[in-house]
Amino acid sequence: MSLQQKLDALREHLQVRTRTDALVAMLRVVGDAVSTDRAAMALSAASHAPGFTLPNERHNCVSLADQVSSGPVVLVFYRGQWCPCCTRELRAVQLALSEIRELGGSVLAITPQTEMYNRRCVRALQLDFPVLHDPHGRTADWYRVNWQIPESLRELYLGLDLDLPKFNGDAEWSAPLSSFFVVDQTQTVVYTEIRCGAPQTVELAGVLTALASVQRLAPSQHGHR
Repeated sequence: MSLQQKLDALREHLQVRTRTDALVAMLRVVGDAVSTDRAAMALSAASHAPGFTLPNERHNCVSLADQVSSGPVVLVFYRGQWCPCCTRELRAVQLALSEIRELGGSVLAITPQTEMYNRRCVRALQLDFPVLHDPHGRTADWYRVNWQIPESLRELYLGLDLDLPKFNGDAEWSAPLSSFFVVDQTQTVVYTEIRCGAPQTVELAGVLTALASVQRLAPSQHGHR
């Protein structure tokens, strides 16, 4: 079944579902169709991790170069607080944060949504890691996980009261694929994971294994954070 056929079938069911159920259903359909095709395009292990400096939820600038100077970094690209699947992922990362830190790592979440929504997200989820605003999805572009939402899908988003230009502060209708990257102290990507569809559970085993591998290779360079 083509993406268009899936979307046509989805439209018939959106009105009889709760908003959250409808949103998850839409993300699953779109994610399965889009993420699978684009997963191979994302930066892979052994690639140089593009540097960036982005504002966190408190308007303070955070740079990848500064962050990796004291240990590996887990980059979490997520769409925004409007996405229940992404919220689930951030909760899982928060639950695993102590283990990530024990392995010498830290976390940076990256999203196109504005600092105001990021502050709300940090408060609501009680996150102990920064959430960075990625204007126009430029950083997601560099990591090859940005996606321009086509006109045919925007009506579905708006029908669920998801005005992405309002959340993101621009008119581009873009959102990153849900993805994880582990970057070591040489600013090299050592692990990439693109999460397709809308999984019910969030597994971070791959991320933790990658961090443990980095720690074994250079145990003297990675202090606890």
